[in-house]
Amino acid sequence: MAKNYLTPFANAKDANIASEEEWSSGALAATVTKGFQSGIAKSDLVNRAIAQGASAGFSIGQLVADYAEQDAGVDAQALYEGFKKALAKISRVSVVDVIYPVGSVYCSTSGENPSVLFGVGVWERIGAGRCLIDAGGEILAGSQGGSETCQLTANELPKHSHSASTSNVGDHAHTRGSMNITGGFGAARRGDGEQYRFDGAFFEGWRWNAGIRRGGGDDWGSYFQFEAARTWSGQTSWNGAHAHDVYVGNTGGGRAFSVRNPYVAVYMWKRVS
Repeated sequence: MAKNYLTPFANAKDANIASEEEWSSGALAATVTKGFQSGIAKSDLVNRAIAQGASAGFSIGQLVADYAEQDAGVDAQALYEGFKKALAKISRVSVVDVIYPVGSVYCSTSGENPSVLFGVGVWERIGAGRCLIDAGGEILAGSQGGSETCQLTANELPKHSHSASTSNVGDHAHTRGSMNITGGFGAARRGDGEQYRFDGAFFEGWRWNAGIRRGGGDDWGSYFQFEAARTWSGQTSWNGAHAHDVYVGNTGGGRAFSVRNPYVAVYMWKRVS
């Protein structure tokens, strides 16, 4: 640790030294400007003159020891060079303290620790792969969060469709079972008259004038039709009860995907002291 050998003189509270008021008074104006003349000088005035120089030397020496990190003594040239170094560092410290106070973040493409670059403060890395986000609300300053990747939940998936197919099992045939269709019709000729009847699935569709009766007159013909729905009853057999396997095609692989924005990588440091 550098040491300051330029010590204060007559700085004690009870020191024999002229007061500020006396030293700046008009009575001592000539002494202050021209120095002591021949004769006897008062010790408190002499002490005052020496103390002023010693105090200035001590202050400069302490700056050299603290900031230039070198010993300060009566070597005027060494003291001067050390004072220049001290002033340069003080200026740098002042600027850095203004621009990057404790809690600030410094970004650079250089990986050099800012404590080496600036010679000021203690710095720690933010952490590789992290970015900055404005604090506020539930996001507290200094907190960490987020993720480089994301895997969607079912509710986050977009609407989509799947292909599906069934197995071919279950080939079978049916018998008539109890299904039945009934009906009938009949016709008879009695003398000059004709009679006919029908029921069930049969019905008279339409008639026509046949014109073939002997001795004149009209002969009518009837066209009978068949419609199964009129007397459909029963059901087919129950043969062929079976089940099918349904295959639904998969969509997606379930892999996490990157949510990282396009970026320029830099080193980020936070000043902690």
